[in-house]
Order: sequence, then structure tokens, then C-alpha cells
Amino acid sequence: MEGLRQFELLEDLQPNETARAVLMKFNGSTYVRSDEVVLLHDFIGSHGERTNRGYAFKSEESGHWEVASGLFQNAPANRW
Repeated sequence: MEGLRQFELLEDLQPNETARAVLMKFNGSTYVRSDEVVLLHDFIGSHGERTNRGYAFKSEESGHWEVASGLFQNAPANRW
């Protein structure tokens, strides 16, 4: 699975639905938000709330950004 990226949800994600998310980038010491906002597609039954993080990849077959793992982390509340 090439191109695995960390993301942060910008809105709640329901299982098998879509939500907007921002892709994260590593700045040498921690992950920070990039300027890339994507429509994230869930096909594995994940769900999460705004600010939850997880991993996604851009599917060569569909061309969509797809959730690759369950959501795992809340970002600090003062970030948006």
C-alpha cells in the first residue's frame, strides 16, 4: 500500500460514508496539518468524530482517498 498518509477529520465520519479530512505531514519532530483537504471514503466500517486521526491511501483503482485503519487519536481541542 504505497502512499499511506496520516489524516485528521474535519467533520464526523460514519461507517461506509465520506467526510472531509486534512492530510498531515511530518515536520521532522511531529505531524502537522498540510494544505491538502481531501474527501475521505470509508469502506472498512470506520467511524470517528471531527479531529480524530487515522491513516489513508489514495486508491489506484478508484482514485479516492480511502481509510486504511481505525481512527486512533484526538487532536488537541484548540486546533481549529
